Amino acid sequence: MINQRQWFVVYTKANCEKKLAEQVNKLQSGCEAFLPAIEKTKQWSDRVKVVTTPLFKSYVFVYIDGNEFQQLKRFAGFVSYIKFNNAPAVISPKEIEKIKRCVLHGHIVDVLTKRLVKGAAVEIISGSLKGYQGTLVERRSQKLVAVEVEGLEQSMVLTLPIELLKPVTEG
Repeated sequence: MINQRQWFVVYTKANCEKKLAEQVNKLQSGCEAFLPAIEKTKQWSDRVKVVTTPLFKSYVFVYIDGNEFQQLKRFAGFVSYIKFNNAPAVISPKEIEKIKRCVLHGHIVDVLTKRLVKGAAVEIISGSLKGYQGTLVERRSQKLVAVEVEGLEQSMVLTLPIELLKPVTEG
């Protein structure tokens, strides 16, 4: 394990994302936990309430080095690191920044748990997400663009007017 800080993805026990993120952020070593969250309206029989929920259920992004990699395994709520090809998945800082910007600007509607392979490749041509590319999908008569988060096998779904999109030409 390299002793340079990198972004990894921790898989947590159900509903333990916030607890694990708080534990990581309390460490004095300079590591960081990022738990992207969105607000959703929940309706019960007697009331309606806006609640904050994790964007990716049971996932917490951690910016750690080799020493902290082993230390996190002892934290309450930790299950495992997300792995691809039997190695811990490393998320680029660019992808973390992309998630932070999307959450900050409130464009996220939902998260799809599988990569999107169907649909046209599009690019956002205006607004705070100008230059982002994704896959155009149609759901419930709304035009949505899915921006894939590389290395995570999940996609964020953004609500955008179709006028803000242009097809991506190969070449």
